Amino acid sequence: MQCQKIVASRDRLLDPAAPEWQSVPAETIKLDATPLANQPSEYIKASRDERKVGKVRELTVQAAHNGQEIFFRLSWPDDTKNTEVTDNNVFPDACGILLPLNGGDPPIDEMGSKDAPVNAWYWRADSKDQAHNVIARGLGTTEYTKKCAVVCKSTWAENLWAVVIARPLAVPESKDETAQLAPGATVKVGFAVWEGSNGERAGVKSFSKEWRELILQA
Repeated sequence: MQCQKIVASRDRLLDPAAPEWQSVPAETIKLDATPLANQPSEYIKASRDERKVGKVRELTVQAAHNGQEIFFRLSWPDDTKNTEVTDNNVFPDACGILLPLNGGDPPIDEMGSKDAPVNAWYWRADSKDQAHNVIARGLGTTEYTKKCAVVCKSTWAENLWAVVIARPLAVPESKDETAQLAPGATVKVGFAVWEGSNGERAGVKSFSKEWRELILQA
């Protein structure tokens, strides 16, 4: 997967509808349901039907950087715009980007491990355009960091979500909590989507089962 270098401002690239995105290559990522066997909650394992988990099975991804910041534009079809918890089985839509925190090859299906943590950038529809920086060291260990350099902007129109998640390439002051990137580098990346109308939340989601290599154009 290519992360194209582009001459554009942060404000332009944060806009999912900006014309600059028309020149950035798009790639369709196949998603699968997270295995219920991997859920840390016994209630989730017992109460969910594995055949109905992971409603979103394809995600369109574009990636660009302007030399200072990196931008991911994620889009997927969704007939319902879920922006709040409305009852016991409807939750906000969401999406996320996953990277190894310190390089290497962490287990993507287990959210890393104690010795190989991962860093996620996470958006949820009930937070409007507030993003979160997350670290994890295995199943059930997801932790929001106090500091967050991730920003985002989202739109929903004509049954389609489009979300841009962005961050400075390097955040040296938070190197223990954020993956460090640079032009010319190659990093592993993964993706996840939560369909709120399908009762998806926490570890119940669609995700890319294998890491993909992301090449940041120099």
